[in-house]
Parts: sequence; C-alpha cells; structure tokens
Amino acid sequence: MSLTMEKSLQNRERMIDAAKVEIVGPSAIHEFSLPLNVIGNTELAADEAYKNYYWVNGGVKEEVLQYEYPSRRYAAGVLFPIDAKIGDTVGNEVVLDNATEEKKPVERDAVVEEDSEEVPIQNDERLPSSLGVTCNISNDTKVLTVTFEGARYKSHMVIIKGKGNRKWWLRETVGSKVDLQMEDLLKKRVFKQRLPIFNKLNEEITSIHMELHIQCREVYGQHLTTVTVTNRSKIGKKESSQSDEVMLFQAGVILQTDKQGRFISYPKHYQRNLPMTADEANDELLYRNKINYAFGHGCSMTWDDTEVVREIQSTFIPTYETTSMTPDVEVIIDGKLEKINIKMIDLVNAKSFEQLKMILMPLIHGYRQWIEEREAEIPKLDAKLYNVAMCNLNLCKESLLRMENGLQHLNKKQVKDAFILANKAILLQQVNGKKTRTASINDTEITFDISYEDTVFKLDKLQTSTNSWRAFQIAFFLMSLDSIVNDESLEREIVDLIWFPTGGGKTEAYLGVAAFEMFYRRILNPKDAGVDVIMRYTLRLLTADQFQRSSRLMCAMEVIRREQPRYLGETPYSIGMWVGGSTSPNSYTVALEKLRGLKQGKRDSEFVVAKCPWCGCTLGKISNGKNTLIVGYKKVENRFVTFCPDTACDFSAEIPVYFIDEAIYKKKPTFLIGTVDKFVQLTWNPKARAIFGIDENGQQRVTPPNLIIQDELHLISGPLGTLAGLFETVIEELCTKMVKGKHIKPKIISATATIKEFGIQTKCLFGRNQAKLFPSPGLDIDDSFFAKVAVDENGEPLPGRKYAGIFTTNVGLLMAQVKVFSGVLQEGNQILMDERDPYWTLLSFYNSLRDLGAGINLCSMDIPTYMRSIQNREGYKENRFIKDPLELTSRMQSDEVTKTIDKLKVELTAKNQKQVLDVCLASNIIEVGVDIDRLSMMAVVGQPKTTAQYIQVTGRVGRRWMERPGLIFTVYSNRNSRDKSHFEHFIEYHQRLYAQVETTSVTPFSDASLDRALYAVIIAFLRQRFSRVMAMEPNVDEYIKIKKDESFRDFVKNLIARVKLVDEEQVKSFKSAFLKFDKLMQSAKFTCWKASDKDAQGMMYMSGDPIASKVYPNAIPMINSLRSVDATSLGKITMDISNVDATTTSIDDDLEDLLS
Repeated sequence: MSLTMEKSLQNRERMIDAAKVEIVGPSAIHEFSLPLNVIGNTELAADEAYKNYYWVNGGVKEEVLQYEYPSRRYAAGVLFPIDAKIGDTVGNEVVLDNATEEKKPVERDAVVEEDSEEVPIQNDERLPSSLGVTCNISNDTKVLTVTFEGARYKSHMVIIKGKGNRKWWLRETVGSKVDLQMEDLLKKRVFKQRLPIFNKLNEEITSIHMELHIQCREVYGQHLTTVTVTNRSKIGKKESSQSDEVMLFQAGVILQTDKQGRFISYPKHYQRNLPMTADEANDELLYRNKINYAFGHGCSMTWDDTEVVREIQSTFIPTYETTSMTPDVEVIIDGKLEKINIKMIDLVNAKSFEQLKMILMPLIHGYRQWIEEREAEIPKLDAKLYNVAMCNLNLCKESLLRMENGLQHLNKKQVKDAFILANKAILLQQVNGKKTRTASINDTEITFDISYEDTVFKLDKLQTSTNSWRAFQIAFFLMSLDSIVNDESLEREIVDLIWFPTGGGKTEAYLGVAAFEMFYRRILNPKDAGVDVIMRYTLRLLTADQFQRSSRLMCAMEVIRREQPRYLGETPYSIGMWVGGSTSPNSYTVALEKLRGLKQGKRDSEFVVAKCPWCGCTLGKISNGKNTLIVGYKKVENRFVTFCPDTACDFSAEIPVYFIDEAIYKKKPTFLIGTVDKFVQLTWNPKARAIFGIDENGQQRVTPPNLIIQDELHLISGPLGTLAGLFETVIEELCTKMVKGKHIKPKIISATATIKEFGIQTKCLFGRNQAKLFPSPGLDIDDSFFAKVAVDENGEPLPGRKYAGIFTTNVGLLMAQVKVFSGVLQEGNQILMDERDPYWTLLSFYNSLRDLGAGINLCSMDIPTYMRSIQNREGYKENRFIKDPLELTSRMQSDEVTKTIDKLKVELTAKNQKQVLDVCLASNIIEVGVDIDRLSMMAVVGQPKTTAQYIQVTGRVGRRWMERPGLIFTVYSNRNSRDKSHFEHFIEYHQRLYAQVETTSVTPFSDASLDRALYAVIIAFLRQRFSRVMAMEPNVDEYIKIKKDESFRDFVKNLIARVKLVDEEQVKSFKSAFLKFDKLMQSAKFTCWKASDKDAQGMMYMSGDPIASKVYPNAIPMINSLRSVDATSLGKITMDISNVDATTTSIDDDLEDLLS
C-alpha cells in the first residue's frame, strides 16, 4: 500500500486532535465506551471500574473523567473563578513542574544558545478567569451575536465494591447566546451585563456567574470592538476540589454579524499614513491580500478563509497552513500554456548557440510577458502602493535584461563551452553517488552490495535523463554570466542574493554558476590552477552536509577534465574543507594518529569523508567476524590520502577531496568550503596565503579566487556579522586581481530564505553599494513568476506546512511538553503501519541547551509514564514504548552528528520499527543543513528568538509535501509575555511569516569591533601578502619598507573607503586605531608574531587565555574566533602604546598623508 497525500492529511489531523484531547479536551467517546448510570450514586464491581464510560446528557453522550480532577486533566481553555490562585486548585502540583537541569558541559561552536527565559511560578499567582477578542466590524453591521460555549464538570460519587468511594467527574456542555444592537454598543461605548449559562436541557447553571464586557469605538469609519467574557464565580470555603465545579472548560467565544455586515481587516499601515521603510512598504504591497480579522486576549482566534467573513471564534489550539510554493513555471508557447522544462541533457547536447537559444528563449519570453501582465495590474492597486509596485517591476526588468545579456554571451565559444561543461557536471553530480554502497570482506576479497554500474552513470547512459533546471536556477545562471566573464562588468560589483523558500533549490543555483566559473577559468588558461571559488558557512553541520554534495560536483568536473586535459589543464579539479579541528584534523600528524586509532579498534571513523562522493562506497572499518580491514584511508609518504576501495571507481587511487589544512595549503583545491570562523587563521598561519595564489615570497603566482559564495546570509549578523564584516576587508583584498592595471574584485553571491533590509547588511558585510534580490518580488508574495503557490487541478492551493499553537494556562512548559509529546507519540502507534512513517519521529527544537536537557529527562521518565496513562484511559490495545531520545546539538562531535542524521533518515517499516528514532531533540544546529525529507512532525518548544530562526528550523520538516505535508507544534511558555503575544496573534503572525523577519545588525567599524579585531585584520594582510620575513616576524625594517608598497597603501585606502561607506562617523576612530597599531609595530619589542615557550617576545597570544596574559605581559590578545565566546577576564594595562618612545614611533609622511 503506497502512502498518499490524502492519507497523510488525515493522519496529520489525527495528530492535532491527539494534542487537543490532552491539552483542551474533551476525550472522544469510543465505540467500546459504556454508558454510566448517574441516577444516584453509582455502584461498580472492581473489574468494571477500569472500563471506559460516558454518560447521556440531554440526549448527548458526554465525557466521564475517572480518577482525574478536571483541573489536572486539562491545561488550556479553562476559565477559573475570579481571584483563583494556583494554590487554590487541586491540580496545583502539576503547575509547579520543575525538571532537573542538565549539568553537562557545553561547547558552543554555533550561535550562542541562551538560557531559558521562563519566570518561576509563584503559588499565589492568579489564574486566568477571562478570555477576549478584538476585531474590526463593518459600519453596515446592525446586529452582533455573541455565543459562549464551554463545559463544566460536576462531581459524581462512584462506589467501587471492595475499594470504597471514588469521585468521578461528569462533563456537561453549557453555553449562552446574546444578540446585541451595534447602534446601542456605539452609543454606550462600554457595555457590561451578566451572561446566564445554560445546559443542554436549557436549565440555567446558577452556581456559575459569567459576565460579558464589550468595548466598541469607531476607528477609520469602522467599529473596533473588544469582547470579553469573565468567570466571576467565587471559590467556596469547602474542600478545594469544589473549585473545579465552578471552572469552565473548553471555553470559547463565537462572534457573528448579520447578513448585511461582516468582519473586516485592520487598517493597513499605508491606509493609516504611517511612516514606513522601503522594506515595510514592500511588505505592505506583497502581503496586502493576507487579511487579519481578529486577535485574542488570553486565547487565539480563527475564522473560515472565505471572501466575506461573518463569523470568528476563539481557540486554544490555533492552526495555520502555509501555502506550498512550486518552482514550476508555465508560459505560453505557440499559443499553448506549457510548463518550462529545461533539461540539462538538452543543454549538454546543444551544438550551437542557436540550439541553446531555442531551449532558453521561452523562459525569457515568458518572464517578459509576466512582467507586462503585472504592469497592467498596477492601476488597480491603492495609489499609495504605486511607487513600490513600479520599483519592484523595474527590478524584475533589470533581472530580465541581465538574463538576455547572459544569453548573448553564449554566442562566444569559450563561454558556450564552459556553460555546456557546467551543465554536464551538474547533471553527473545529480545522478551519481546517491546510493550508499556498503563494502564487505568475502574471504580476502572486498565485495560491494551494489554494483558500480548501478550507481555511476556516464553521459551515454543519460541521454533520456529527465533531470531539469528549475526556472529560477537557470535564470540565475544566465543573469550571472556577464559578471563572471566580463572583468569590467558593473554587475561584478553587485552582491547577488538568491532569495527562495527553504528547500527550494538555492544550492543548485549557485553551484551551477560555480561550476561555470571553474571551467571558464581553465579554458582561458589551463595552467591557471588554484583556488577559484570560496564558499562559506557559519555552522559546521551545514558545512559537512554541503561538502558531500559539492564533492560530487568536483568529482564530476574532474572526470570531465580527464577527458580533455589539453583544454582544461593537467591539474585535477579538487575540493577542500577548511574548518576547525573539532570537525576535521588540521594536520597530517593528527589525521594519521586517528587512522592508527581506527586500525586498533579504539574508535569509529571521525573523518568527514565517510563515503566516496562519486560512487557512494562507504569508507572506514569493515569486518566479516574473522578479519577487520580499514578501507578508504591510507598513509602515503607521511601524508593522509583518501581513496575509493572499489578498483572500478574513477577515484580508486585518490579522491580529490581534502579536509586537512596541510593538504589544502599544498593542493590548493579549486573549490574551498569553510566556516566563517576559519578565516581568522589568516592572522595566525601564513601558509594560508596559498589559498589566494600567493607564494612564500609574496608573489601572485596564480589568479586569486574569483567567486565568493556566502550561503545562509541571515546568520552573518550580530557579533559574528560585525567581526566578519571587518575581516571581509582583508579577504576581499587578497582576492582582488590586477587586470590591465585595474583592480578587479571577486564576484559575491549569497543566498538565504529569510532576510530583511539586505542592502544594508550586504553593504556592512561586503562593502558593496549594490545588492540585488533574485527572484525579484513582483506584486504579490504568492507569485514572483519563478515561485508561485502550488495548486491542484481545480486551482485550489495544495497543502503546506501546518502550524499548531499550544498555550497552557495552568501548567508550565515542561508539563505542556509531556502532554503534547505523549499524545502525538501514542497516536502514531494507532495509525496503520504503511502510513506511520511521516509522523512517527518527533523532531523537537529547543532555544537553549538547558531546556533541551530538561526535555531529555522528560523523554526518559515523564513521557513514557504519561503515555501508559493515555493507553489505559483511551483503551488502546498496546502501548508504544519509546527509546531514549537522541540529540542534535553543538556539543556533539561531528561524527556523532552525522550518525544521528543517518538514523533520522531511516524510514519506518514493519520489520525495522525498533531501529527507527522516536524522538530527536535539537538545538539551533538544525537551523540549516538538515535535509531529511521523511520528517514531517516537529515541536518547537518556546518561540525562537528570531522569526528567521523559526522559519529555518520549521523548514526541516514537510519537505516531501506532495506526499507527507509537515506539522509543527509550537509549544509556547505561559511564563513569557512574548510567547503569549505570538499565541494571541497566531494567524496574523503566520500568514505574514517572512514579513516578520527582523532586521539584522552588523557594525564592523564600531569602536568595540575595531578594538577587538582591527589589529588581527592588518596582521593578516601583512603575513599573507608580503615576504617570508614579514610572514614569520613583525620585523620593523621590513614593515617600514612595506608601508611604501603600493599594495599596502591600496589596502589602507580601501579600508578607509569602506569605513566611510558603512559609517563615516567612525573614520576618526579607525585612523586612531590604525596609528596605534603602526606605533606598536615600530616599537621593536617583538621578535616573532606568536608568543610561546620558545619565544616569549611574541607580539600576540590568543585572547581568552588567562595564563598567556600573565606569562607574556608585553604581548597583546588577538582573536582566534569571530564569535563572542572568550573567557571573562580582568582588565590590565600591560603596555601603553600611546607613550612609546617617539624615536621609534614616528609616522612617515606618506602614511600620514594616506590617513589624512
């Protein structure tokens, strides 16, 4: 039986219902439930007491709670008596839930993971007794109908033979309805009345006193109305359990207008003439059709998505389904609407420019037509949106023009050849090495479970391939060509930002451009072999995952190069991973030591290359019980070499993948992937100059990198972005080449799914005046031509990710997790085996490691216990036993992260149920780089710090939406006012999710940034760009000579220019800091750069080292990381460089002129 979307949608609703039953209630009445006789006291035999019961109330079957007080059973949708305190309720011990905090040490190599912001619960705090709604009602509405719905639970004595009396609770549906004249409400402004509550028999419940309160005011010609209901019942003086009898459960308010009226949207920003930034104005245009009709007070709101809304209602588990976006583009070809399908094999087989043009022109024509259609819509818009609409379409026209120019470049042989080869490489990368081939020992022979021919395909086998470019990918490829092939192109100065939803294919878009650049450079000069593309990330998990993908591309390019070495040169195409020592060994010595440990059986493989990128063959330890063999890694002349153990593979001699620093400096891989942090090594290690094509004498031997790719740009913000922006100055300088006497900067491409005010961020980070978003937004967020809402054959939107909000009122965040997790995990066991996989594994995200540690404890103890209680209560035949959860956090080793991800990829079958993960608890390490399309269910515990993080994290599930759409439970903390606000505005927030992304802050030339990292930047340039002498020591004579060197003077000029561009007020601070450095360099106090036991007269030591600061009092602290993780230390003046002897600190006239 195959899994279908229809079945998955049904199961997704079951999961939401399971959470609702545990949080709000009531429980379902099952087929096997028995009627309970409630006339008088009920007598039951001992064996009958544990069966499931209901009672009949006014002809309706109602829930019976056995052995649980209602206030303990349900955690939301409860209106407590007025002035009720936590200590007054029977279930108060549930409220005060405190799990043991985890005390494990934390290593933070990612964004700093902060502590929980939950405020401790006090026993005398009041519990919520009211709920409300604020909405906007049209001025033609005559009557507003207010309906209150809920339930009360009344106690009932049950006598269990042999065990005594027990108090059970009978649910009784109650409600009230009142019609109000809008004219009267507007006259009174504030309206208040008692709200009588009736049961199904229309009997008034006099023990419960409800009050209705309405405030109505006229705003912009409409009626802004707030309706609240309050439980003003009093808690009796008798036993505390009686307080449950005057509580209202499953409470809710429904508002309805008459047929003449309706609920309307709040006035938009532009309608209220409020000042807006360019980004805010753009959001107003793009989201103008996303309408918010109401928000809650102590609850959330929901309504039917119809053209005219006449009914809204409160809810305690709001849901919102985002639309799924499709990259498929349809254009009119020969009078027919056809889907653009640009197959890579067709581009590879094209023999001429005319053939390429024939394949690509329909896309360009279609985009032009779409722009013209959108222009025709502008007059229909509100006049206040005209300017921003015209601006957006002008940007679309610029993209169109760049695409056309790129297409014309293909008329040149060398460009065409590089384009065709890039398409060939991308195609081979997509089809090869996808299957994992497991090696095993058969006697003395190594065999493989999958043959080489079944996993590696050459071009002759791909003539019928259907692999295609998504329209935005090939469009971006075309529009990037001019900035790659034309050194003098103005587009080379533009930072191109690929902006596409998570999982949309951004990686393939920039990999295509990267492949073109690497082929084109070799075609121009086959001997110009060096690092050509630098791709940077911020999180090691992303780096490791993308490294595997990019490695396949480089293997494909190398196979192609071997076919035509005279055209593409004799130097192999290769890839390097330049990251910290926690992810990969930084020296051959360390790598070989790990290899020895692997051979001795001390540890599993810790090498980042765990399988051959080309054929998928696993590397590492294999055994048949008798013999154990290490395959894929070997020692060759004191070097560590990675190779494929299958002799049939093209890379059985060596895989051109390098992840050891020594190998990277020697091999100079064509494609270098690294973390942002790693580039601080430019300050510490002069060998890194090889990356930029500079030899040990400071001569430029080959062209420096031409292309810089910065993925997940939104993560380069805050303190990390600030220091990265400062360090970017030296990286750009080292990547700048001289062509015909002109300085040619590298092309910069970035990508993200979540960003705001990108122009400011890219200016601060890269010092470029222009940044362009692609695809350029049009007039509506649901249609940018290259991405639009996916619809079915009837034009209805297809399912997307569904968000469900959980906000409890009388239990804390820990117990909320127990209830939700237990409910959905147990419900997963009730789904048919063939349909279980999408919602079997729960991926849970935490904002802090402290909260995650508490979650681990819950999954080990509380949740299994609660799941058993659900089984008993609901009468399920079998209980689900969950295994200990795994975690994905920054404190894990890289190989542990990889293993956990591999386990998450295992799909559930009837045979492997015990091997499939039940729960995985994760921190922000999953924000990017986790692409596991089987996952469809997630919990987010507490609202993340930023909306960008929320989008990125929840984008990890529901990627295979055509079969298994995603479900996200956002479990809010009732101790956090920000969480409560997000809950009350749940639909409003989620329908404009991307518009809610916060502006990032990057201040590379602030005083704090200059104090912390300017010296590191200048030293990096001195050690990487100039002679061996300067690389090894801060030699005064050499420094004085370098100051007159044109390249150094250009570097200083460019620094000043960038400070002026980003923050002109900081120019004075920059010059002052630079002069202090100049004095320090000429003080002649240092004999080497790094202070050590061998030479205590070193100039610098790693900041955060408290011992070094005492041992080397004359040295200065220098950053070794771009993150704010340095140890706290006391300040101490070790050297006053402002009072250094004037004879050694005089500033030459040239430098003084330069700084002035």
